[in-house]
Amino acid sequence: MIKILTPAEFKRLQGSLGLFSTKESLIFSLFMFCGLRVGEVCQLRFRDLTPDSGSFVEVHIPASISKNGIGRPVPIPPLARFFLDNYVLDLVPPGAPVIPSAYLFPGTGTRDHISVHGVEQLVSRICQKVLNKHVTPHVLRHTYATMVLKYSNTREVQILLGHKKLSSTQVYTHPTLRDLSKSVNKTFS
Repeated sequence: MIKILTPAEFKRLQGSLGLFSTKESLIFSLFMFCGLRVGEVCQLRFRDLTPDSGSFVEVHIPASISKNGIGRPVPIPPLARFFLDNYVLDLVPPGAPVIPSAYLFPGTGTRDHISVHGVEQLVSRICQKVLNKHVTPHVLRHTYATMVLKYSNTREVQILLGHKKLSSTQVYTHPTLRDLSKSVNKTFS
């Protein structure tokens, strides 16, 4: 069985996002509301973001940074957009051009971009503080997939997650008896 946050834990974590830096809030948003992998978050560049009417509305994961070589578009929901727009305002001085090839999360020292280990530590530290439990970026991705699946179908979630095989996505389908009953009743009412 995959590990996911409970709805109450998700809500508590979501409610805490504004308490952290815009960078930290954005990193969490990309896991929680876009379902990205930790390596994808670390390697995002400005050119991977699609702007519309002064806000970023989509992130395109290039095949070159995807775990299995499948590029995909991922819509950015409003709360994640808010954190992304604020982060870019903090990062890029007013009037300065955005360099498309620049990493969204630049690294320190000799690193071009933020490290996977650093992001994993960040997620663990904040979740320990907010939820009093150890959580990995992948648990946030699993939670995203499970939540989106309640309002879509397995094929759509497969595309959003960048899975090659539908069977990889089916692990998120763990319907309860209530879900099954609701489906049956909806079908025959």
